[in-house]
This record gives sequence, structure tokens and C-alpha cells, in this order.
Amino acid sequence: MSENRNREDVTDTSLRDGEYAAKILEQLPDGVFLVNEAFVITSVNEAVTSMTGYARDELVGSHSTMLAGEETIAVADRIIAQFREEESNVGVLESAIRTADDSTLPIETRFSTIEFDDGTRQHVGVLRDATERRHHERTLEALNQSARRLLRADDPGEVCETVADVVVSVWPDAEVVVYLYDGDETVLEPTAWIANEPDPDLKGIGTAEWEAFTTGDQPIDLSGHRNAEIADDLPSFQRAEQESTTVDGEINPTGRVLEPTDRTSVPRQQLFATLDEYGLLVVRLPDQSVAKELTEPAELLAANAVAALGRVDREAELAEQRNSLAERTERLERLHEFNDLLRRINSALVDADTLEGIAEAVCEQLVDAGSVSFAWIGERYRTHAGLRPVARAGTDEGYLDELDALTTDLDTLSTSETDEPTARAIVSGEPVAVDDVSTGFREHRWRQQALSCGFQSTMSVPLVYNDLSYGVLSVYASRADAFAGDFGKLLTELGTTVANAINGVETKRSLRSRSVVELDLRIEDGDALLAKLTGAVDEPVRVEGVFPRSDGRSTLYLDTDGDPSALESVVAVESIRRLTDGADATVDATVTRTPVNERLADYGANVEELVADGDTIETTVTLPSSADVRKLIETLEDGYRSVELRAKRERSAVERGTDPITAVEEQLTDRQLEAVRTAYLNGYFNWPRTNTGEEVAERLGITQPTFNRHLRTTERKLFSSLFGDSPSNDDRDRNR
Repeated sequence: MSENRNREDVTDTSLRDGEYAAKILEQLPDGVFLVNEAFVITSVNEAVTSMTGYARDELVGSHSTMLAGEETIAVADRIIAQFREEESNVGVLESAIRTADDSTLPIETRFSTIEFDDGTRQHVGVLRDATERRHHERTLEALNQSARRLLRADDPGEVCETVADVVVSVWPDAEVVVYLYDGDETVLEPTAWIANEPDPDLKGIGTAEWEAFTTGDQPIDLSGHRNAEIADDLPSFQRAEQESTTVDGEINPTGRVLEPTDRTSVPRQQLFATLDEYGLLVVRLPDQSVAKELTEPAELLAANAVAALGRVDREAELAEQRNSLAERTERLERLHEFNDLLRRINSALVDADTLEGIAEAVCEQLVDAGSVSFAWIGERYRTHAGLRPVARAGTDEGYLDELDALTTDLDTLSTSETDEPTARAIVSGEPVAVDDVSTGFREHRWRQQALSCGFQSTMSVPLVYNDLSYGVLSVYASRADAFAGDFGKLLTELGTTVANAINGVETKRSLRSRSVVELDLRIEDGDALLAKLTGAVDEPVRVEGVFPRSDGRSTLYLDTDGDPSALESVVAVESIRRLTDGADATVDATVTRTPVNERLADYGANVEELVADGDTIETTVTLPSSADVRKLIETLEDGYRSVELRAKRERSAVERGTDPITAVEEQLTDRQLEAVRTAYLNGYFNWPRTNTGEEVAERLGITQPTFNRHLRTTERKLFSSLFGDSPSNDDRDRNR
């Protein structure tokens, strides 16, 4: 049994030679001490004195409590007693001893009982400094805890703060800065730090931190940013030698601890660890040995940080995608509601045949939609300044009763002189939206009135057809930003639709009026389109008709004694086509500018005659007796250099002798009237025909069967007016 003990452990052998044993103990790197049954220290080796700071003569003969507390001695006594019961001979105890400078040193003690030749028994203990192992355990524990914290981090800043906390929790004397890369500014931005010095600065090109950040197995591609002259004075880095596991051939972890290639350029106690493309970890430590110990855990910490930053990035991207999808879905739902609203309004406009009917339909549909609390449409008074409310819907709480725009002469205002949206929309001719009525409400009375009525936002849209203003649509909501985005765009589009509808009603009223005003007008403007045309042929030009096209162009039907081919020299003329031959040529010309007769028709005027000669255009037009002649003249004056009203006559339908024609016109749809008029102007009814039905249909942009249907329906209605009862399907034809 004695030989077995010799082979297993020198401390577990019956020693026959005390001096020989003492020499062996002195050679051991671990501290070794002997105590008797009373726990009095009888012997120590040099390692014990070095470890504790006590001299040998201070320890030998002293009780063990000089190094260890009574609790530790009691635990050791229980373990020795257990040896006797279980015939065991080696025990391990983790504790701490007091050193000469009154500090504590964590140790691991392996001890057993030995028997000497004289029969005496003593306890031998082997001390091992556990500081490094304890520190390693704390490091692993801190890394494990940080991994859990990093898994719960919601943003990059929280990740950086966790990394900084872990470093100082393991190395309390360390200073740490975590930088994140700002790609927009091309700098490293300090995001989390624990340091004694003032707050760290941004680190860009020309700093050691930047050089470390761009170093690695796959450096960040920042070509074009590096300055070669600056780079020559900076330290260069390489990845520190570390064993790294691989997964599918890829290095793992992805964090990289760097070391300078030139050991003199960067202090050894400063450690850099890249966070891949996300940033850089910089740690300053009190001495080189601690920095060396930190290399491996720092790489693991950096790898965990990279994984966390990648996860946060992916989650942020997914959240952004989810938000974008939710916003897109919400926007599609709103667009569906808006389109449904437009369909209902358009359907109501088809049935309306007066300005009041149009205004009431629009206001009621807007309020029924739920987004609008109050809506109204106003038109200019023809006899005095201000606006006349044509229709309103919803609850205005008396708002219109105090509105200045109803009584102010808007023609004298400029956009800088008014903040009220209705007036501003009329003056500027552009939509005006106020997202938050409460902004600056103390300076504007209308805002105070609107707030007292519960309105938080408002929008006003001018009702303008070409250059002709019919009034304004104003809407109000009980929440801010109600008209921002798609709804505001819808209202702007609606303003155009309503203006078109009003223009159509006014035009029909002009055609059906039994009492008309006939005007002789003289317009002078060398830059007018017709003036350019007469200048090109050097002869007067008579306009027989105009056909507006959906693409913004117009087709003019002209008679002139001049050479029609000369018209092609005018910039606004895209093409011409001769309809008749001879001295008095008839042509149609496709033009890109709006001619004066189209402007007159937009206002509801019926052009009876129009002749251009040089810079002068003379025309005779008729208007309903209720039309605002002054407004027509003002509209023309806005577009031409000189407009003169040479004569104004009141006439009746009997005097005009147009009752049968008017009766037919009232039965025709706009499309039917447009088709037969275009056919007439293109010589379809001439003999021989100047243009075939297929050619006329092409000019109209419709199929030949559709043109034929419009033509036959018009002919039947005309002959019915002349010869008697209409066929039974006339009502159905009106809807075609």
C-alpha cells in the first residue's frame, strides 16, 4: 500500500526522511504547508511566503487562523474527520486567505493527512492561486449574461451599452468606447462609453480607430475615402492570432480582435475589436498583461455584439416592411373609399342639370363620406364683390355668417394679403390646404372662428375650367391633417371634375336659352394663334369650327383665299389637311394652342362668326341673357392684348329663327352633336364626299360603327322634328 501511495501523491506517503521531504516541497510551484492536529503551522515552503507576503518565521508556529478564518478551519476539520470514517486521504477546499497587506487571495487548497516514521500525524495542504480561474469564471458568466441581454436588445444603442457594461464588469479598471459606423457621414460615431476622459469625439479618416475599423479578413469597402498621405502616418493593424471555430467553412465568431503590425505605434494596453461593418470596440486597460488576457473573451463578446446588431438590423428591416405593408394596405383601403366617393359624385353630377344641383350633390356626398364635417360651394356675385354660397352640407355652427370672403372684393386682394383659404384659393387659382387650423390662431380671426366651430383642418379648391373660374369648393374636418396626402389629391381632382360639369351645364343653358345676348367683339393681339395663321397665308382666315381633342390639341376648320400650305410654317400647327380645292380653300389644321373660339365656348358662348385679318380678330357670339358679360370680357383681357366690345344686342329665339334647330340640339347628347358637327365640317355630307365615314371616325378617335350609330340617331331626331312623331327608341338613343 505504501508503494501505491508513492506513485499517486508525494503528500500521501509515509515520509522516512524529513530533510528529503523539505527539499522536495521547496521545489514545488504551489504553496505547501503542514499543520499539526491543533492546526498550528509547522512548516511552509517558499511559495507560501511569496503568496501571502509573510516571512517564514512569522508563519511557522502560528495558528492557521493567521491565514484563514475560523469557519475555513472548521470546514477543514470536518473534511479530515470524514477521511477517518471513509478511509479517504485527499480533500479539496475553495476559500480565501489573508495576506500580509490585509487583502484576501482566492485559493484552492488540496490537503490530506500524512503519518511520519515516529508515528506522528500532520495535515499537509497545497495552495494554488485561484485568482485567474475565478476571473475566467466571472468572465464566462458575464459573457453568458451579456448574450441573454443582447438577445433582448431592441436597438443598436442598447447593444453598445451592453458591451460596454460587460467590459467594465469584468475589468473594473478598463475604459471602453463602442463606436457605430455612420455611412452617411463616413465616420465612427461614439454610441456607448465608460471612461474617465471627456466624451469621445467622432472618428473619421485619419485616425487610428478608423484604420482599425477598416482592417480585417474582409475590410469595409470605402474606396475613394482613404487619403494616402494621411495613411502613411497612421498605424496599421492585423487580426490577432486566435483559434476560431468554423461553421461550413466560415469563420465564427465574426468579431475580430486586432493588433498593430508595428508594436511601437499603439500602446499594448489598448485593444481594438471590429464589429464587422457595424462599428468598433476600443478598450484601454491598465497594463499589458491584462490586455493579453482580454483578447479571447473580447473576440467572443464582439462576435455576440455582431450577431445582436445583425438581428436588430433584420428585425428593424422586417418591422419597416411590416409597417410599409400596413401603410400600403391602409392606403389602398383609403383609395378604394376615395374612388367609391368619386364614383358616387360623378353619378350625381350626371343627373344634375343646374349649378345648384351640382353644388348640392357634391357637398352632400362629401359630408356623407365621414371625413368631412362641413362643405360648401361658392360662386362669384355678378353684380357686386364677394362670394355667394350656392350649396352647403354638414354643420357649420354659423361659420359662414362671419366669413369675410363672402363680402370682400376678391379682385383687389393678393395672396399676401389674406390667410383665409377660400379667399386665397380664389385669388391664386390653386388649391389651399391648412393642416392645423390652431397654428397662429391668435393672429387670424378666421382661424379662431373655425376652432370655435370644431374645425381642425380645412381645404379650398378653386373650380376652374381652362381660364374660367366658376367659384370655390371649401371643406372642413374635425381633425388635423384630414386633407393631407391622397384625400387632398382627390379633392383637387374633384375641383376639376366639378368645374367641367358646371361648364357643361352653362354651355347647355346657353344653347337652350330663349333669350340671348349677342356681342360683337374685336380682339387685337399679334401673338394670338389666329393672327399667326393669317400672317402665314397673308389673307383673312374664317374659322368655321373647332374640335377640342382629349390629348390637349385642337382641330380648326378654316376657309382662306391664301395658300393653305403656308400654315405649316406656324410653330403651333402640327399638320394640315385640305378638305376642298379651288380659290376658296377649306382645310383642317391640328394645333397645339387654344384658339379664341375655344376659349369663348368654354365660357358658354356660341360663336356665330369669327374672322381673323392680320392682328385683328372679329367675332360675333351669343350668350344667355343671364350670363355675366363683364366677366367674359375680363377673361378675354387676361389672355389678349386688347379686347373691345363693339356692340351688344338683346335677341330672342324667334328673331334668331332657330327654334327647330334648338329643339333637335336639346334631344342630342354631347357625343352625338360632336360627331355630326365633325362630319359636317369634314365634308362628309358634300357630293362627292370629301371624307368617308371611316376617316371622320378616325378624326373623332372612335370606331366607324360607333360613328354610324351617332349619325343615324341624329338624322332620325332631325327628321322626327321636321315630319312628326319620334320613334319609340329615342329615349334610349339619348343615353348612347
